[in-house]
Amino acid sequence: MRRSYVRVALAVTTLVALAFVLPLAWLVLTAAEDRALREAERQALGLSAVVVVATDRALVLNSIMSTEAGQQERLAAHLPESGTVGTSRVDDAAVDRVRRQQRAVTIDVAGGRAYLRPVALPRGLVAVIEVYVPSAALRKGVGTAWLVLIGEAIVLVGVSTFLADRLAARVVRASGDLARMAASLGAGTLHARVQPSGPREIKDVGGALNVLADRFAELLATERALAANLSHRLRVPLTALRLNAEALPAGTDRDRQLRVVDRLENEINAVIVEAARPLAARPRLRCDLGAVVTDRTEFWGALADDQGRPWQADPPPDGIIVPAATSVLTEALDVLLGNVFHHTPDTAACRVSVQQGPGWAAVTVDDAGPGFRDPVAAVSRGASDAASTGLGLDIARRLAADTGGRLTVGSSDLGGARVVLTLGVADEDPPDQAPGSKIWRRLGGAHARP
Repeated sequence: MRRSYVRVALAVTTLVALAFVLPLAWLVLTAAEDRALREAERQALGLSAVVVVATDRALVLNSIMSTEAGQQERLAAHLPESGTVGTSRVDDAAVDRVRRQQRAVTIDVAGGRAYLRPVALPRGLVAVIEVYVPSAALRKGVGTAWLVLIGEAIVLVGVSTFLADRLAARVVRASGDLARMAASLGAGTLHARVQPSGPREIKDVGGALNVLADRFAELLATERALAANLSHRLRVPLTALRLNAEALPAGTDRDRQLRVVDRLENEINAVIVEAARPLAARPRLRCDLGAVVTDRTEFWGALADDQGRPWQADPPPDGIIVPAATSVLTEALDVLLGNVFHHTPDTAACRVSVQQGPGWAAVTVDDAGPGFRDPVAAVSRGASDAASTGLGLDIARRLAADTGGRLTVGSSDLGGARVVLTLGVADEDPPDQAPGSKIWRRLGGAHARP
């Protein structure tokens, strides 16, 4: 932007300078020529008085040589009876034409111009005075005047460019402050504020951005408080659920119910802690995709065995680290697997597999259920083909987007639905950067479906 301001000022000022300098340069040249020709006219008038009264050629010659122009061989008199006296640079035809027209003229000759002036003599005769004006005299002082004009134009353009640069620097500095504040807000530094500066419009934007940041902080604090309050309110029914589970007879069912209650309690505690923690203080998120997939397939596999559902969970590759919290990834996988159990018959088969590629990893869930009537609408927030909130797949979609991947749905070779959760893979040795910076590999503009 700063260079654009300077270029515009440079172009406009240059055009303005040229608009004034070129006419002034021509005016200076014309004025110098007029001055030289007026001097020639004065010299011709001085010699005219001598030619009128002089009857001797020698007297006219002495008068010519007494002048500076005569000494420089620039003055001559064409007498009708005595011929030419002095140094002439014009031909006889030009002299005769002036005698006939009896009008002063200026003609171009070698090295300059010649001023010819007719002088009426007694007996109807006409003499012609010739004054030679060299090119140097016609342009005397023009070079200096042109240099002054060019210098003034350069100074004008330079000052204008400098002032434009200073003004642009002020605007760019203020715009840069706004951009840095916006970037800080985007990185989670919600306390970032800007000191409004620059032109009035940018100051207004800075003030509005500060107000917006304050509003964000207020809304975020309200949401955190609401999440914490809701989590605390869940403790009462959770306690009752734990008591009911503990009252069950000892055995596999009791242990499974207690594990579910323990996990639910851990998730509630995590929500409370996360809601109270500032965004900037939150740690970098990383987890082992294979470990999480193994844990969730074992959990849901036990339920599949109870239902008699055909179940296949391929062992995932080792060492796949993704930039996501374990709890968030667990929630997303529970959504994908839970949808199979909630929306397909107990006899519908389910298969879970993990694929890995350069910079990405994908979890694929296939089932033999009825599938999606509208795959595009299925991943839209709030949309559902069944009696649900339609928020489950949106959770998985947002997780994929946060890691640089995506969520796709389609048809499975089992005859039902296929859901592919593609995630970006974290670097092996990530730099000390906050989440959201380049700590994982992006999949590019189009994520290839494994």
